[in-house]
Amino acid sequence: MAEATVNKSRLFVGDVVRVTMPRGHNKRGVWGISVLYTTSQEAKFDGAIGTVTEVQPVGPYTIPQYLVDFRTHDNSRAGIPWQAQWFREEFLTKQDG
Repeated sequence: MAEATVNKSRLFVGDVVRVTMPRGHNKRGVWGISVLYTTSQEAKFDGAIGTVTEVQPVGPYTIPQYLVDFRTHDNSRAGIPWQAQWFREEFLTKQDG
């Protein structure tokens, strides 16, 4: 069962991805990360580029999770707080190279 879930995913170990959080307007009308996600740990990685190092096909609520390692790319402008984080597929965009 778990193997079928991995095969249906769009991302695999070794893929280069960019973290893209959902966008929206805040109370002042400023466009940025949606207010529903601004306090989540994943929001701190918005715009960072990394490499998928592990896939957990059956994560919480059966949503696949991806461990992304950011040490393989220069993310000095993103200001990420630590070097690896688990993400849902909806927050990741596959990059070329």
